[in-house]
Amino acid sequence: MPVKDYRTDLLVRLSNPDYAALYLKTALDETMKDGDREAFVLALKNVVEARQVMQESSVDASSKPLQQVLTEGENPTLETLVAVLSSVGLTIDFKPA
Repeated sequence: MPVKDYRTDLLVRLSNPDYAALYLKTALDETMKDGDREAFVLALKNVVEARQVMQESSVDASSKPLQQVLTEGENPTLETLVAVLSSVGLTIDFKPA
């Protein structure tokens, strides 16, 4: 039985904007529950990487702030989060609980 490469499969799924939005929403919901910000940053990094793979290009200017934040081990600011989401075609949406 062939074995799928999880990482490659994840990046393919995350190239779908609807899937990426749900993935980030789930990661943020979990972060709000347990406070694990690193998990949300990793989810955001995965979405950015999926977009880069989809575009078959190197890191573009709009994703550099996130890449720098991740390599420095810091949490992204709200401005960085908005810029990165914009670069992958997503926005923040608030709804009543």
